[in-house]
Amino acid sequence: MPEYDPEQELGPKITSAFQDHAGATGMQKSGLAREARRRVHRRRQAWSVAAGAVLVAVVGGGVWGLAGSESPVASSHSDTGAAPAAGTAKSNGIVAPKAESTCPSGPAIQRADGPNALPAGTGLELSTPVTGLTACRYRMSDGTVLGQQAFDASVAQQVVNAIKILPERNPALPVFKCAPQTAKPAEAIVLRFSTADGVREIWVEYDGCESPGFFTGTHTYGLFAAPLKLFMVGTVRPTGSSYLNALQGW
Repeated sequence: MPEYDPEQELGPKITSAFQDHAGATGMQKSGLAREARRRVHRRRQAWSVAAGAVLVAVVGGGVWGLAGSESPVASSHSDTGAAPAAGTAKSNGIVAPKAESTCPSGPAIQRADGPNALPAGTGLELSTPVTGLTACRYRMSDGTVLGQQAFDASVAQQVVNAIKILPERNPALPVFKCAPQTAKPAEAIVLRFSTADGVREIWVEYDGCESPGFFTGTHTYGLFAAPLKLFMVGTVRPTGSSYLNALQGW
C-alpha cells in the first residue's frame, strides 16, 4: 500500500490557489504561492539527486556509486591493474631445489655404457607416487651441470603421466648413421624424482646418434614433445640437438 504523503493533500489546494488567483498581482505575495514555489524547488532538487545517483564511476578494481562505497561487482584485474598470466600456474610449479635432489656433478649417466644402463635400483617405476622433481642437464664429456630446475609434486606427476603413455619409439624422428666415436650425445638430462624411497631417476637422451627417448632402466619410451615441454625450461632447455631439431612442439 502506498505510503501517505501530506504533500499529496496539499497539492490540489496549491493548484486551486493558482487557478483562483491567476492574473492577480497579489498572488506573488501570498503565503500559499511562496510555499508552492518552495515545494516545487525542493522536488526539483530531489529529482537532481536521484538522477545523479544513477551515474556510476569505474574506479580501480571495482565499480563505485555516488556515495563512494564499492559495489559487490569487481573487475577481473588485481589492485595493481595487471591481469594474471593466462593458462599457467602462478610459478609454473617451479620451486627451490631440495638438498637431497640437487644435481650432482659426475653423474652416473656420464659413465654408463648406454642410455638405458641405469644402476640397479635407481630407475623410477612409473607407478610410484612422486613428490617433486629436479631436472639436471649435463655436458656428457665431463659431467658438468649445464642447468637445473626443481618442480613441485604436481609438475613431477604430470611428467610421469606424460611419459608412461608413450610408445617405445617415435617413428617420426630420423634414424642417423654415424661413427661410434660420434654416436654418444654431447649432452643429456637426468630427471631426479623425490619418492618415499628416496631419489629415483629417468634419463632423457635427445642428442647424438644413439636411440633418443626416456629411459628408466627397465623400460624405454620414445622421445616426444609432451613431457619435454613440462621440464625443459630456463637453463634446462637446450638450444637444439640432432633429434630436437626434428621434433615439433617441444
